[in-house]
Amino acid sequence: MQKELFQRILFISVLGVMGAIGFMIVYSENGFNDWRGLCKDVQRIEAVNQELELANRELARTIERLKTDMDYIEHVARHELGMAADNEIVFRFKERSGSETL
Repeated sequence: MQKELFQRILFISVLGVMGAIGFMIVYSENGFNDWRGLCKDVQRIEAVNQELELANRELARTIERLKTDMDYIEHVARHELGMAADNEIVFRFKERSGSETL
């Protein structure tokens, strides 16, 4: 009888210790909840990294085109910088205000 009581007390004590350890694992600092938060942070950072890698590839392609592709350079000069070729005449028109009539 005394042996059986000792085993029950030991069993309950072991369960209590395991429960306390489990509680500490889940809710303590650097526990399971923090681990889940870190996993979400890692996923967010990886998504940002993928976007940055894509942007870097596009920039590298643009740089290469600016070094080698004369048609692209001309396109940039005309459309983004507003330049014209030597043999072209540029006409600039003033916009009419809404009160003027023909």
